[in-house]
Amino acid sequence: MFLYNSGMTNNAKAFGTALSRIRKEQGFPSAYKFFKTAGGSKSLGLAFVSYWDMERGKKLPKSWRLKEIMAALGVEQHSPKAKELVRAYFKALSGSDELLHVLSEQAPAAENLPTREPAEAAVQKIISLHGVNQTVGQWKACAKDIVRFMCDYYLDNTAGWVTMRELCEATKFKPEAVKKALKPLVAAKLVELSGDKARSLFEEEMVKALPLTPETAPVKAAVREHMNTWIKDAGRVETKRLTVRMTKANLDIYREHLEKAVNLASAYSNSKENRKDSAIYLVDATIYKILPKD
Repeated sequence: MFLYNSGMTNNAKAFGTALSRIRKEQGFPSAYKFFKTAGGSKSLGLAFVSYWDMERGKKLPKSWRLKEIMAALGVEQHSPKAKELVRAYFKALSGSDELLHVLSEQAPAAENLPTREPAEAAVQKIISLHGVNQTVGQWKACAKDIVRFMCDYYLDNTAGWVTMRELCEATKFKPEAVKKALKPLVAAKLVELSGDKARSLFEEEMVKALPLTPETAPVKAAVREHMNTWIKDAGRVETKRLTVRMTKANLDIYREHLEKAVNLASAYSNSKENRKDSAIYLVDATIYKILPKD
C-alpha cells in the first residue's frame, strides 16, 4: 500500500510536514479529526496509523492515494496547495526536484497575466482563521431534506436568535415543517433552541464545503440537488458571461484567480448585519468548455 525507502527519509519528512500544515490550513486541527471527518478507513481505504505515518514522514502514499487524500482535504486539483504537495511527493521519491522544473515552467503563451493580488491573500487568511469543517454525520443530518437544509442555511448565515416566525417567512416553509426540521438539527449539534427561537452553533464561523470521498459523494449530491432546486426560483442579481479561447495552461492560471475572486465575497460577509437591510446571496462561478464539442 505504501512506498517505503530509507534513502528518502529526509524528503519524506518534508512531504509529511507540508501535508500536516496544509491539513491544518484546510480547517482540520488534528490528523485524527481529518481522518474521522473524511469518513475514516471506509472512505480513505487505510488505517489511521498509516495516514499518521505520512504526516510524520515515515511513509509515502501511492500516487493514486495522494489524489484521494487531497480530495478529502478539499484541496483543488489545480490549486497552489495541490502543486506544493505533488512537488514534495515527487521530490521525496526521486531525492530532488531537478526534473520537476521542466514541468513547472509555464507555457510561453501566457504573457503578463495578473499575479495573485494582496486582497486574495487577505481573504485566504480570513478563511484559514475562521473556516471550520463539519462532520459527515452533521452534513447527513442537514442534507436529509430541503427543509432541514434551508433552515440550517439561513441560521448559519444569521447571527443571534431567530424566531420561528422569521424563519418561516424567510424560507416560506410552514411552521409545522420548520419545527420538525429543527429537531434533527439540534440532535446533530448544528442548532440550539430556546422556546420559540433557534440559533446556529456555527453562526460566527465559515463552514467549508464537504470534502469529496466515496462516503460523502451521496451527501454532496443531495446538497447540490437542494441548492439547484432552491435557486430555480431565486432572484438573479448579476450575470457576466465571456467566451474566450485559451490554452490549458492559461485556464489553470485563470481558475486560481476565479477561485480567489469567489472567496473574496467572504470579506464582505457579516452574519450580524441588520436583517432588514441585508439578504443571503449565493455566489456561483462556472466554466464550461463549449467547443470543440466532445
